[in-house]
Amino acid sequence: MLAAFGLFAPGNYARAADPVFCGKYANNADKAVKLAKQLKCGFQGLRWGKGTSGHLAWCLIVDETLAQSEADARASELQDCTCHWYADQTMVQIASNIANKCGFTGLRWLDDKQAYFDWCSKMNPDHEE
Repeated sequence: MLAAFGLFAPGNYARAADPVFCGKYANNADKAVKLAKQLKCGFQGLRWGKGTSGHLAWCLIVDETLAQSEADARASELQDCTCHWYADQTMVQIASNIANKCGFTGLRWLDDKQAYFDWCSKMNPDHEE
């Protein structure tokens, strides 16, 4: 209980993130949440809560460094999910190529899901597994 009170103590407002930063933070969080839902990532928890208002309210009471750390963690999780989605979709196309005897060959048609995930992950140098 006392720890929760500490978040709202007057001294913390001096360190609180800038409102303009928080507006961008909340909008980006909302976009990430919507994309994660579209990709069926299955994320749970406050980081993946719907709507900008909760993200904005939280950002306005914490240090900007903490808010940026949360944004970075969300981006990393979303990148990981996006790369899994990409690899899955690629495998669907490869299976279709094989089933329909289309005859497409070459590296683009390599039957290796991990290779596609790895390639996607390397397209974002900030991404870490």
